[in-house]
Amino acid sequence: MIKTQIQLEDWQYSSLKRAGADAGRSLSDVVRESVSLFLKTQKKGEPGSLEALAGKYSSRSVEDLKAHDRGWVESIR
Repeated sequence: MIKTQIQLEDWQYSSLKRAGADAGRSLSDVVRESVSLFLKTQKKGEPGSLEALAGKYSSRSVEDLKAHDRGWVESIR
């Protein structure tokens, strides 16, 4: 485990402390569970298929690029 510090609003601290005490658990344990539940609701960072990307991006003209980017494009052609 990694030790870290967070700042909570007063009401958050007292609510979490009370919830932990009611469940016979530490504040840290309640916070870890909360973070785990939050992360499970987030989209996974797994790459999608190339077919899923089809049509989402369009190529742009080199003239649309900034000068330093244009130089890079020309160097890889």
